[in-house]
Amino acid sequence: MVGNKPDRIFELRKYMQRPYFCRFIAVLTLLCLLVPASGVLAANCVLTVSVPATTPDDSQIWITGSHDLLGNWNGKGAQLKEIGPNLFEFAANLPVGVEIEYKFTRGSFATVEKTAQGHEKTNRKLRISGNANHGERINVEAWADQITATPAAPQINGWYSLFRNVTSENLEPARDVIVWLPPSYPRNRTLRYPVIYMHDGQNLFDANTAFGGNEWGVDEVMLDYIAGTHCGQINEAIVVGIYNTSERMSEYTPFPDPKHSGGNGDNYVRFIVEELKPMIDKQFRTRPDRQNTFICGSSLGGLISLYAGIAHPQTFGGIIAMSPSIWWANGAIIDWLLEHDIAGYKGKIWLDMGTREGEEAIEFTRKLAGEIGKNAPGFKGLRYREFSGATHSEKSWRQRLHLPLRFLLGPTGRP
Repeated sequence: MVGNKPDRIFELRKYMQRPYFCRFIAVLTLLCLLVPASGVLAANCVLTVSVPATTPDDSQIWITGSHDLLGNWNGKGAQLKEIGPNLFEFAANLPVGVEIEYKFTRGSFATVEKTAQGHEKTNRKLRISGNANHGERINVEAWADQITATPAAPQINGWYSLFRNVTSENLEPARDVIVWLPPSYPRNRTLRYPVIYMHDGQNLFDANTAFGGNEWGVDEVMLDYIAGTHCGQINEAIVVGIYNTSERMSEYTPFPDPKHSGGNGDNYVRFIVEELKPMIDKQFRTRPDRQNTFICGSSLGGLISLYAGIAHPQTFGGIIAMSPSIWWANGAIIDWLLEHDIAGYKGKIWLDMGTREGEEAIEFTRKLAGEIGKNAPGFKGLRYREFSGATHSEKSWRQRLHLPLRFLLGPTGRP
């Protein structure tokens, strides 16, 4: 039997030289190139990007967007390669059949691309069909830090006050804060109102200031469910929109992430609790107690809302975390919440995700909901929902915003 071993090796070599075996190996190699480690079919994408002549010579150009390779909107996802004067190139294997939204920056959203008129640039979209390579030429018209556009007239329904350049002892830079008032506020000077503090304030009410020109429509939703078609389903409330800044990622994250840094969330929350809330309670007719004070956000804003609500249970009686970035710092918020007695929290928590927000994001959020149920079975204030086909976008959050608002502000407390 031992003497047959060389013969077997010889036969194997002959087999490997046959044409159909070579074709099999070629096909297998091609599949390995097309299918990344995640198992998702991918194709090579090349974007050739021209930038304005005013772009500083030493600039680095970045692409950021709704995919891990693009940094999940961190402002600095993947750096482009310079291939000529004012000409750059992005090349990567991207998943087939998945719509990706993106923009170009010079390293942060303070230098994000704008239209030639200086207005918000609608998110660019990319969907690779089939397994063919994708090539596209793109022109960046202007950069945010190089324009002096005349602001468009606000398009906000209802009464509101805008505070410019609100400073803080805990944070830099200063930021704008917009306060939306419910319909009866100017008419009845004896009533006091609950308050919802919401992050990414420029995205809440006005398409002219919103990221990509897509607003949440908070004013329309509130008016509709207070006194419109769905009258009486939401109690009147004041909405405080806190504009984000170039430090958004750092301010909206309570822990540093090995890949993305961040971790200044505690100071941001202190600004809200110790500085902004006292200002709002002094200038407006609020109900300042915890039962009437809520905090709301999406994405990283959802992450910092969870942190703020549980870190300051005496201040916030309700939390809305839409599409929260639980994945940040490998899900560090999960253990932190369990360690900080979420079972003893006396308020309500709304937690949700869309089914088209990426497997990792969904799994981390499901894990959080599951861990709360397992480790805090006595806590009955959690409501977790998943929405079929919903993406990580202002459009999707607008479509379902009425549900968490009804959960916190509805007469029955049901979404």
